Amino acid sequence: MPFTTEVPFGLWIFTLVPHDEERSGRTWGQRIWFRVPAWWALGPQGRSRGALLTRLEKLTWDEVLTLRRSYNQAWPTDREDPAWYEAQDLARITNRATLKNALIKHTEAALSRAARIHGKRVRNFSDEQKTVCFAATALAIEDLSLSLAHRLLGPLRPALGDVHTYPVPTWADSL
Repeated sequence: MPFTTEVPFGLWIFTLVPHDEERSGRTWGQRIWFRVPAWWALGPQGRSRGALLTRLEKLTWDEVLTLRRSYNQAWPTDREDPAWYEAQDLARITNRATLKNALIKHTEAALSRAARIHGKRVRNFSDEQKTVCFAATALAIEDLSLSLAHRLLGPLRPALGDVHTYPVPTWADSL
């Protein structure tokens, strides 16, 4: 996963090759083998993840507020669904924790940028932030546990619909 919060991003497969020796020592260059589409770096559901990131970048302020309300509708405060903790454990034991954490950072950054466009700010651990983080986590483990992913995507559906129906952005799919 690219170590950037900016999308779109490019991903190239390359190797380091030594150049001629210079007085200061060996210098290195790179040999680019090929460029891969960004969805490849986003994991098994990379196209859906790219679509989610693009959709979050285009949120209206009303949609941000709808995300806030939909979290409360999906997970009322008088009960707690342990899906978040189950997904955290599943990601950790299947070596997906790094991917999950990177996706969460990407979704948080996209939500923050959307809010800034409207002159607003999104608080850490706000319901709208939890909603997009749950969605990112769901997409990171969806191929491992569809039912768990379905529970995590619950808050997103009332606000923005099914993430799997979002159009895949060209930056995520093209070479």
